Amino acid sequence: MNMKTLIEKIKILNLFPINTAILCVDCQNSFTLRCSNELPVEETDEVWIKSINNFLKLAKKEKYKIFASKDDHPKDHISFKEWPMHCVKNTYGNKLFINYVDYIVKKGSLKETDSYSAFYENFEDTPNELDLLLKNNKIKNLIIFGLAGDICVLETIKSSIKKGYNTFVIKDFIKSVNKKDIDSILKENKIKTCKSI
Repeated sequence: MNMKTLIEKIKILNLFPINTAILCVDCQNSFTLRCSNELPVEETDEVWIKSINNFLKLAKKEKYKIFASKDDHPKDHISFKEWPMHCVKNTYGNKLFINYVDYIVKKGSLKETDSYSAFYENFEDTPNELDLLLKNNKIKNLIIFGLAGDICVLETIKSSIKKGYNTFVIKDFIKSVNKKDIDSILKENKIKTCKSI
C-alpha cells in the first residue's frame, strides 16, 4: 500500500490531526516473528513492520498524535497460565517495534493485573491514563491498528466505541491469532460503528 495514498484516504474521511489520533495496540516484538518462541502472530514479518513505520513517519510529519499501548508483564504474570510467556519487562520482546510514538500506556504491569483493551490496566476494573490523555489532546477520532486483531485490538475497539470515540481501523496493519481479517472479526462481533480504512 502506498502510504501517501493511505494518508489521503484518512483526510478524505475528515480525520485531521486537530482531533484525530493514531492508536497502535501492542506493537511489540513478542507478538511478531522476531520472537518465534513467545507469542508470534503470523504474517508479522519485517516487510509488514517496515510498512507500519513508514506510515507512522508520514503521519508524524502530518502532525497526527501517535499513542501506543504495551503489555508490560513481570516474569510471573497471571496470563502465562493461559498464554506463552511474552512482553516481560526489560526484554527484547517487551520493546515496541514502532517509532514516532508520542505517548505510551502500559497494561498488565503487576502480577495479578491484565487487560486486553488498551484503555485498562486490569480489564475494566482499573483504567489506565489513555482516555485522559486522549481527552486532554481533544481527540474525537481514533484510528486503531496492531496486534492481535481478534484479542487486544478487538477489545480496544469495543472500549473506544463505548467511550464515545469515532473509531476506525487500518485493516492492513492488523494481524490476528485466528488468521481472520478485521472486517470479518467486526462482523462476527456485530460491531457496525467501526469503519475500516
